[in-house]
Amino acid sequence: MGKKRLENIFAICMITVFMGQVYFTPFSQWFRFSLAVVVLSLLLIHFKDVSIMFVSTCIAILMFLFRGLVHFIAYHEMSLLETLVRYLPVTIFYLTFGLFFEIFNIRNRLKNPMTFILYLWICDSVGNMAEAFLRSFRTNIYFEKEILTIILVGFVRSLITFFINKIILYYKNTYERGQKENKFRELLLFNARLKTELFFLRKSMVDIEDMMEKSYQLYKRLQEPELKNQALYISRNIHEIKKDYLRVVLGIEETLSEGSKSMFMSVEEIFKIIEDNTQKLINISNKNISLKHVVKDNFYTNDFYPLISILNNLIINSIDAIELMGEIIIEEERIGESYIFKITDNGIGIEEDDIDLIFEPGFTTKIDTVTGKMSTGIGLSHVKYIVENHYEGNIIVKYGKGENTTFQITIPAVKIEMRK
Repeated sequence: MGKKRLENIFAICMITVFMGQVYFTPFSQWFRFSLAVVVLSLLLIHFKDVSIMFVSTCIAILMFLFRGLVHFIAYHEMSLLETLVRYLPVTIFYLTFGLFFEIFNIRNRLKNPMTFILYLWICDSVGNMAEAFLRSFRTNIYFEKEILTIILVGFVRSLITFFINKIILYYKNTYERGQKENKFRELLLFNARLKTELFFLRKSMVDIEDMMEKSYQLYKRLQEPELKNQALYISRNIHEIKKDYLRVVLGIEETLSEGSKSMFMSVEEIFKIIEDNTQKLINISNKNISLKHVVKDNFYTNDFYPLISILNNLIINSIDAIELMGEIIIEEERIGESYIFKITDNGIGIEEDDIDLIFEPGFTTKIDTVTGKMSTGIGLSHVKYIVENHYEGNIIVKYGKGENTTFQITIPAVKIEMRK
């Protein structure tokens, strides 16, 4: 028996024994109806790796000893041995309850509420009848007269167990669904970033092909044998690098396409995912930024990874542009045969001298005041490249120092709407 299972058994026993102190006594001080049965039932249902009879036996012994010792310490009205003998019948209840719980296979009856309640009701009632029958020989319990009360209490406890279990399952499923949604969002954003890098790997392959062609042309023009050999060596190596690049690109593309061939999302869903991720970034930045999105013409697309990457980059820029407090608005609408996406912020704005440079690779105005490191300056160049080369659209910026800054993306509907 593993350590984890022993810990679970110990926890079940302790919780059940202590909950046994929440009770009422309809017949005599020696016979109790407690919440322990409800708690034990729930724990046996949810901890499926523990043995029902082993746990029930442990609880029977512990409950008998615990109640007897507590009563003896509190009242001293009889000897310890006599007190323990009076509480001995409680072991019969838990042994009987556990036995019928096992026989009726209660753990697998949850899908049928009526069967679950009925069988649990029988477990509870038969266990209490067995205990009451034994106690009738030593105490003033009239067994025949109290059966109705025992059956009624068993039914009520079975109903309580059923409804508490439904509530537990509801909150458990809600939590698990939330966790899955968070993981899906994270995976989606990761894939979007990976897809973006894939575009630039493709672009690098074109550059490599160009360099290989030039090195080969140089080889043909050179006359000196040593230089010709060097040029040919460089050309061959560049060709090998290109093949390695191609293998990497094809592998990534195959991986991404396998999971996204049948996937599609609406703009509203895309904005919601981006908004949730952006809110996390805002919280980390310790800025007071309100985020708003407006979808005027919702549509579905199965080419959503590049769009998520574009919008995410622009929103991160907006967060950086806002010093302490501000607002970011994401808008979408259809005009004619194109979809327009706008990201507007009321940050510090853009200098007029910088406007012609902001889409150039390597240009940045972001400097970490603590480390002195500058940003790579590739965010906006990525955005521009994807918009123009993948979607065949365009991007413009409306700006002003100290005024709202708006990045406006125009994408032809035919390039982004879902293709069946």
